Amino acid sequence: MSTYLLPDQNYCHHGASINAQNDTQTDEQHMINNLLATLPKAKAWRSEHVFLYKGFWLSSEVIKGLLLIHKHFTPQPTDIFLAAFMKCGTTWLKALMFATANRHRYKFSDHPLLRTGPQSAFPFIDTHIFLDYPATNFDNLPVPRLFATHFAHGLLPTSITSTCKFVYVCRDPKDALVSKWHFLSKLRSKELPPLPFDDAYELFCNGVSEYGPFWDHVLGYWKASEVHICK
Repeated sequence: MSTYLLPDQNYCHHGASINAQNDTQTDEQHMINNLLATLPKAKAWRSEHVFLYKGFWLSSEVIKGLLLIHKHFTPQPTDIFLAAFMKCGTTWLKALMFATANRHRYKFSDHPLLRTGPQSAFPFIDTHIFLDYPATNFDNLPVPRLFATHFAHGLLPTSITSTCKFVYVCRDPKDALVSKWHFLSKLRSKELPPLPFDDAYELFCNGVSEYGPFWDHVLGYWKASEVHICK
């Protein structure tokens, strides 16, 4: 379950997944299933397969989240996105960004980060998009709204990339590889055989891992930073 802090209310919002689908959700799920059937697929690290969508390897759930963002998310020009490839070390920066953006709301003695971890400091939009469908329930967040994402720059809607501010974190790919393998090995379905590190290494070098290829991810944000210097 996804949670995030509501600074003005000083408590965590707990998103509730939707069990019953309405006609719109059903139609969208059919559309996503039809799309997945047309995409190239490869061995995944967490699930059985990842799919190649617009140059990046994504799980079926993440592709669904991306399509929902394109359709339902309404950005504000004051929004700030913390973007990074998976396992690139954003936890500490999440705490710093949240503390800085909300520095006038709290005293040290009652700061919410004393009670909850940085991962709850703001929504991870890639997965939170599934909660409170259709994922437009972010009006309760104060300005500036803070979001985290692993999506490549080129996958996000231009309505986001052309108006919102971005903070991008890059890590040595060797460290990202090892951290990602350990992390996803713990989450890998027990119905699937373990993914040996040698296999993960070969997949990573070939660009095949969740949200990969790594360097395409990094270069997308690097090139965008040269165009939008102020962002």
